[in-house]
Amino acid sequence: MKYKTLILDFDGTLADTKESIIQTMKFVAHSFDLENFDEKQIESLIGLPLKTTFEKAFSLDEKFIESATSVYRKHYNEIVIDTISLFDGVKELLSDFHHRGINLTVASSKGKEALIKILKKQNIYDIFLFVGGVEDAKNKKPSPDIVNLIMDKYNYRPNECLVVGDTIFDIEMGQRANVDTCGVTYGNNTREKLEKLKPNYIIDNFRNLNEIVK
Repeated sequence: MKYKTLILDFDGTLADTKESIIQTMKFVAHSFDLENFDEKQIESLIGLPLKTTFEKAFSLDEKFIESATSVYRKHYNEIVIDTISLFDGVKELLSDFHHRGINLTVASSKGKEALIKILKKQNIYDIFLFVGGVEDAKNKKPSPDIVNLIMDKYNYRPNECLVVGDTIFDIEMGQRANVDTCGVTYGNNTREKLEKLKPNYIIDNFRNLNEIVK
């Protein structure tokens, strides 16, 4: 087996969360009377921590970012269960990997509470050895901190791991941890965007991961 451990992004890789994120960003904008924001820009920032998104999309300062994050998390946690679904084939393949003894971990920029809530709702929480959210690493994506944390915690070697994600931030995170990377084209970044970072693999469907892991 080529890879013993998968380090998986969540938004845009395992689940279709774009609509829930954009809905919540609009809610935050409305709450703070922020009229001039670009929805396309928010889409391009999915995968980064909220703080970065608020700085770039809304030009908020530190004080407002704290309040905006609080409003975002509360609203997101309320709507998250009804607005998110796993991508086609994700649940089946993850269960198969789990039964084959592959270590499954999540490395996300999402708040941990929402992340665990979604995974439990989708009945896949128990198959993950480690679920990492934004609170778990001091430096956020594309920093390699969360990947290094997972490897250190479980004594994994970089050549046994594969980072899978839909954005350039995920690919850069894996590369900076000296781990092989796989981009997925069905999430928030295009194939062209991903290709610029030269990941080891690019797939158009989560099921294609089976061929790589074999």
